[in-house]
Amino acid sequence: MVKIQEMFGVQELPHGLFYSFDLALRFELGGEEFGMERPMRRFTQANERSKAISKKFFENSPEVFVLLSSYGMEQPDKKRLAPLKLCGIEQSEFKYLGKTPQQDNDHISEFGSDLFRHWDVVKLKDRQSISEILWLVIASEMIIEPSFRGMVSAYIVDLSNGLILHVYDDRGMDVIATKYAPLKTLFTTYRTWLLGHDLLQMTAKFEDDT
Repeated sequence: MVKIQEMFGVQELPHGLFYSFDLALRFELGGEEFGMERPMRRFTQANERSKAISKKFFENSPEVFVLLSSYGMEQPDKKRLAPLKLCGIEQSEFKYLGKTPQQDNDHISEFGSDLFRHWDVVKLKDRQSISEILWLVIASEMIIEPSFRGMVSAYIVDLSNGLILHVYDDRGMDVIATKYAPLKTLFTTYRTWLLGHDLLQMTAKFEDDT
């Protein structure tokens, strides 16, 4: 977390990376064409898009980490990392980085204690597992298995090149970078997948003036 704080200037990674960083793109995954009444088609599109973008984004990464956040009481849920075993990652491989209080007054009022965000990290041995981890995230709010359960987020991180990818749910995905070039490549390659709501902002930043 210290390296991320130094590189990106934040104490804790937010859920909406796109709105918190200058160099950022937001992609539409599930889209509006397929609603929850067609979950398999919606999931398939979201999964295929996230897989393609992540492969391109990290193609020159010497090493990739998964930074996992999960919400809970002061002590983390012992089962929070269990789904990662399906990605070939044992719970013992993760390093627990600590917790941050959320100062959630509603949670304190209802449960008598604050809500905490717990952080775990692991270095990936197998680059193929990125798409498997993204599967778990995308499926977490759908009737698709396997999936994460509860409030779990996964950030795919390349510290060497200053890259972070975050699928916030089946609707979309944010990517940020400390340099312009990696995002310009994604902008050009996958422009038709960019979220329409924020397209003008992204176009102003990454489209050539020629």
